[in-house]
Amino acid sequence: MAVRRRSRLITLTVAIVDVACATCAFAGTVLLLRPEGLTILGFARQHMAYFLIFLLVWCGAATDQKLFAFPREDNLTRLVLSVIKSVVIALIFSGFVITFFTRQGVGREFFVVFGGLVLAFILGFRIALRLFLEYARKQGFNFRRVVIVGANERATKLNEIIQSHLHYGYHVLGYIDDDPARGQVFDPHYVEYLGNCTQLDRMVLDGVIDEVYICLPVRSHYETIRKIAFMCEGVGLPVRMVAELFPLRLARSHLSHFEDMPLLSLSTTPEAHGRLLVKRILDFAAASAALAVVGWWLFPLVAILIKLDSRGPVFFKQERVGQNGRRFNIYKFRSMVVDAEERKQELAALNEADGPVFKMRRDPRVTRVGAFLRKTSLDELPQLINVWLGHMSIVGPRPPIPSEVEQYSWEQRRRLSVRPGLTGLQQVSGRSDVSFEDWVAMDLAYIDEWSLLTDLHIMLLTVQVVLLGKGAR
Repeated sequence: MAVRRRSRLITLTVAIVDVACATCAFAGTVLLLRPEGLTILGFARQHMAYFLIFLLVWCGAATDQKLFAFPREDNLTRLVLSVIKSVVIALIFSGFVITFFTRQGVGREFFVVFGGLVLAFILGFRIALRLFLEYARKQGFNFRRVVIVGANERATKLNEIIQSHLHYGYHVLGYIDDDPARGQVFDPHYVEYLGNCTQLDRMVLDGVIDEVYICLPVRSHYETIRKIAFMCEGVGLPVRMVAELFPLRLARSHLSHFEDMPLLSLSTTPEAHGRLLVKRILDFAAASAALAVVGWWLFPLVAILIKLDSRGPVFFKQERVGQNGRRFNIYKFRSMVVDAEERKQELAALNEADGPVFKMRRDPRVTRVGAFLRKTSLDELPQLINVWLGHMSIVGPRPPIPSEVEQYSWEQRRRLSVRPGLTGLQQVSGRSDVSFEDWVAMDLAYIDEWSLLTDLHIMLLTVQVVLLGKGAR
């Protein structure tokens, strides 16, 4: 309990210092940008709502990025990237909220200056704290004394990681194993043999051990592992299991709990629930704002053009496959003749795309207005309704039709593991000019490397591609 209270106190202290850094950045911005004829207090009051929302979002984003966890195994690069991500998310999300609910927004100059200062202050504090902790550990303070259970490749790999990262603050006392002959794997590493597994209780009584790392294979040493875990639990000694149960190609593993049941989760899709929630909120806000700003006048205008050009409905509705196989109806402005789906089979031999998709550069089914809508991507605008309803996201793999999914390989089906989007890597990398194999590869790369900054980058590139009309069919 004392350790837990100390950990909470440290977390609270760091959070308070973060808030103090953000407050200093806000005060500095107000002093630098205060316009003539307006008091400092009045200018600060104008931006106070944005600042308070920023603080709330920062705390949530920082928690999601594990900036309050302080794991010893953390590294400086991850720390810097996590702080940058959290600040950018807080800045952009706060701007969206203020703009959507107040319709006033935040000035670009205030946004840039405050963003630069708050990033500099928080990042400076976090780096200084990190460097101080590393220095203290290198000087011999705050070390954790570790015993490794088992002599095998897993154990030597763990020892190499600890020895090459002394700033983590771990010191290997030695290893234990029931078969001393297996200790040959440790000969090049000069790790001391402490005895067999039954002697661990004596070691705990005679010396100082902070953590026990078990590297034994579970199947053949289950009873030994159970006894060690039970003994350590009795004296309050932390036990770590090296969880390389089997080799993984793409999936990442993490531990979670279902009530009081521990689970080892393996997943290739992003499970950063905090950031996914922010992504959904941003999708909803962006779709709502776009529909409110352009929907009331652009939708009727496009509808009139479609009706004047050809007979048939204004909207085209088609069943698509979404996340994990969910079916939904996608909405688009009709850009083809009414019987386009029936005529598709007649044109199958003229398909210019590879893979289970159909593309033609000069598709005779496209109407004159439809060609313009496709060139400018205006035909996709009604999909904002799908985004608003939660069927789709602004950024993600494009949703396929069921007949295409039936021809997918198992690896290609991984495209369906996330919510589909209005735009994605394929749309900003050539659109219809990209081969199907490259298309799938881009979608899978997006899933593996997803971040909110990636989404923002793709959205900016989408605007550029749409304006140039590159690769549209």
